[in-house]
Amino acid sequence: METRRKIVSRAAGGLAFVFFLLILVFDFADQSLLSPLVNPLLQDFFGTTSNVVPLGWLTFTFTLCSAVSMIVAGISADRTSRIKICFAGCLIYGSFSALTVLTPPGSAGYIFFFITRALNGIGIGVVVPAVFSLVADTVDPKRRATAFGFTSLAMLLGRLAGFVIAGSMAGGWRLTYFLVGMINLVLAFALLVVREPERGAREQELRDIILEGAAYRFRISKKDVKMIWAAKSNVWLIMNFVDVIPGSIVLFLIFKYMKDIHNMEAQAVNFTILLVFLFGGLGALAFGRIGDWGFQRDKRAKVLVALFCNSVPIVFMILFIQSHVWIPAGSTLSEALALPGLWALILTIAAAMFINQGVNPNWYSSLADINLPEHRATMVSLASVMDMIGNALGPLIASYVATLWGLKTAMWSVLIFWVVNIFFWLPVLAHIRNDLGRVHSVLSERAVQMRRSIVPHEE
Repeated sequence: METRRKIVSRAAGGLAFVFFLLILVFDFADQSLLSPLVNPLLQDFFGTTSNVVPLGWLTFTFTLCSAVSMIVAGISADRTSRIKICFAGCLIYGSFSALTVLTPPGSAGYIFFFITRALNGIGIGVVVPAVFSLVADTVDPKRRATAFGFTSLAMLLGRLAGFVIAGSMAGGWRLTYFLVGMINLVLAFALLVVREPERGAREQELRDIILEGAAYRFRISKKDVKMIWAAKSNVWLIMNFVDVIPGSIVLFLIFKYMKDIHNMEAQAVNFTILLVFLFGGLGALAFGRIGDWGFQRDKRAKVLVALFCNSVPIVFMILFIQSHVWIPAGSTLSEALALPGLWALILTIAAAMFINQGVNPNWYSSLADINLPEHRATMVSLASVMDMIGNALGPLIASYVATLWGLKTAMWSVLIFWVVNIFFWLPVLAHIRNDLGRVHSVLSERAVQMRRSIVPHEE
């Protein structure tokens, strides 16, 4: 009977995990629709594409609403049903994306679109911490970094899907939002039939007891704040917004940099970005697996992998910036790719992203490992807000550096942030063992308490 329960539990967990990945794909697809539609939106609302400030304010408001709702949802997800919170988030952002099809033209349309995107941001912020907490309870801790490698891949695929969908439907941008919104609404209602994993059900100390019928009833409260920050690794993992700045700078400048420095047209740049996303996703999976493998031998392994993935890309980025390849004007994509120097350029940036994306699964996994099951959604929400700050600061810093000292200097600044980021991981390396030991000690004590609550079955 116990073996059968384990098999059923694993099967249900596997199906739920796939569904959570789908939620992330279309969550991030929705977030990525705006960038390819900047000119069509400006033309529709204002009749000109010269002033992007209104969309800048829209993006700022969207991000602010997401950040606030994310923190509230993270705390709520550690107190109540995460499936219900995830459903509410999908329902909110799916509905308001679908309603975008009703946007009128002109300035009134801008106001309508501004409101729907702001409300959409609230829904998107609600989803992320709940999904990551659910993933942590769906997979075995021995495969946690690998699982978060798949979530990283899902987020990358979502961003790519958003770019492709919006780029191919730019002329009918309202239908773009409607299509993605409807997909998210379908996923929202389908989520109601997904079985929510028991909180803490995959932890080594609790797994068998929960299968026997015990329930993990611990929830986050105000008194837990001291316990959370007693884990010194938490401070450095949460506050590390520097981690996302290099990637945000590269994505912000890549089109202009490739055109101005290498005379590369948009088609070739799109091909490069596709390879970067592909290599990045593969890197997340590969280094997530390496992190899990090493973790069985050394509890600092995931941190060591993250340090490696932060350090080595510096070498490839130097090679990328040092390239002097120039593409003749009017070259087709095939003609451009026939240049050996261009392949060297593309592969260096792809290699940098392949290695650097290995940080994400080991970072998320470490954050889950050093926090109790009822604290994880809150900590993911705080970490995600810090990531938002980094993603906002990266393009801002790059725009000033590029304006004052040129594009090459702006790209060199990426290396500075990668070096600085290393120093955020060194304290984690020093404290991770103690923080992991603290969590296992607490869970062991709780396992004893939970066993006492099991009602014996009658023979």
